[in-house]
Amino acid sequence: MVAVAASLWSTPRDRIDREAERLAEAGLRRWHWDVSDGVFADPGGFDVDTAGRIGRATGLPGEAHLMVSNPLSSVDAWTEVCDTVIVHVEATEWEAAVDEVRHRGAHPGVAISPSTPLSVLADLPDDVAVLIMSITPGKAGARFLPATLGRLTSLAGRTRLGVDGGVTLDLAQDCGAHGATWVVSGSSLCGCDDPGAWLRAASGHAAQSA
Repeated sequence: MVAVAASLWSTPRDRIDREAERLAEAGLRRWHWDVSDGVFADPGGFDVDTAGRIGRATGLPGEAHLMVSNPLSSVDAWTEVCDTVIVHVEATEWEAAVDEVRHRGAHPGVAISPSTPLSVLADLPDDVAVLIMSITPGKAGARFLPATLGRLTSLAGRTRLGVDGGVTLDLAQDCGAHGATWVVSGSSLCGCDDPGAWLRAASGHAAQSA
């Protein structure tokens, strides 16, 4: 079973509330809130107030994905509105940020960019979620890098192993087959006519009921 978190990064700002309502009604169970400082990744993403407002309106939990150079300074605010906070292993003081997330009572996670060797995760405790980037961070709409599936296989067996970037329905299923426990989807999920069917098929429900 693969969980799905929705990213609204590419959704026009004047349609975010309507799209959030549509996805929640379709059966979405989780938000993925991208945050960028414009240095580590292209400018974009969301602030704490917007994430908190939409989370309350839909009744859904969320995870913050901090694509920032120094995440430690942002962790506390995001643990107020998200149950999981993910920082990049390429960022400054990322290990201290992980510790702070845990100290704040939230679930810590790390994201790893396509060019970063998996060896940096060798000593990572299993309670820390791992989010494998399948595109360059901040490049919403970019194509999924095929090498991601091999990277997933190398880490298969972790309690929380995710993929973010260019995830279509078919790729969500492929990621699950290679060990992913959750995927992040934006353009593919938000752009489909029947998000309920997309979510069921991605999670494996459709296959089980067939």
